[in-house]
Amino acid sequence: MLQMSLFDPNPSTARPESLGGADVIYADSASILSRPTGRLADLDFVINPYQGCTFACTYCYAAFFVAEEAQRERWGQWVRVKTNAIAKLRGSRQDLRGARVLMSSATDPYQPIEQRLELTRSLLPIMQQRGVHLSVLTRSPLVTRDIDLFSEFERISVTVTITTDDDAVRRKFEPQCASIERRFAALRQLSDAGLRTRVNVAPLLPMRHPRSFAEQILEAGASRVHIGTFHETSGPFAAGTRQPALKLASEFCWTEQRRTQAAEMLRSYLNQDGRRLAA
Repeated sequence: MLQMSLFDPNPSTARPESLGGADVIYADSASILSRPTGRLADLDFVINPYQGCTFACTYCYAAFFVAEEAQRERWGQWVRVKTNAIAKLRGSRQDLRGARVLMSSATDPYQPIEQRLELTRSLLPIMQQRGVHLSVLTRSPLVTRDIDLFSEFERISVTVTITTDDDAVRRKFEPQCASIERRFAALRQLSDAGLRTRVNVAPLLPMRHPRSFAEQILEAGASRVHIGTFHETSGPFAAGTRQPALKLASEFCWTEQRRTQAAEMLRSYLNQDGRRLAA
């Protein structure tokens, strides 16, 4: 479990100031539970233990939500740890029994710093005790570490993001992320543990064999699949695909037409034989 001294006002244990070349920043947050809007409006709350993400995905929309221009430009090179997250969640007066909570919407709760700090892991028992219906979204195999805690929830689902079947593509668009094979292995481990699992294919990246990719998803036991493509931002702080990813897409000739065709093929394979897995 978490070394609580890391989050004391005057910690006796040294906090890592960098990890893998990325800056680690420590700061209190005004809140830990947020009311979602837009496409997440059907949820009750979202919880982001961190701000920023060192997975450095070229397309990540969360960079648009960062107020400081310098931080937006250095997206992927820093992460801010919400040092009062545990206290904020424990002290929340919100009625969370049966509340639908997503972790996370603007960061990855299992990015590399989590292995050192275990902040996400420390939040899980609090949410379970308060009766939260939790949805976890990550691209990290580290998520399997917490299967023991997930199993205590009355209702939980874990979604693993897998955006392509080609590791050469993955290395270009998601340079700091785990391989496709490791993510599918994590998905199978979660499913085998009896957890409800889903796959997030968003944004859909250049793909070689949509049918084989669909078969892997089915074999891994996923119950739902979300497929999404690139989209332009509509203004300040509006979610959209970042320019580095759009440039890479152009280099791969990954046009809107090709993206749409691949998405339709995936849905066709996943929704046949009476199945309705893909949206």
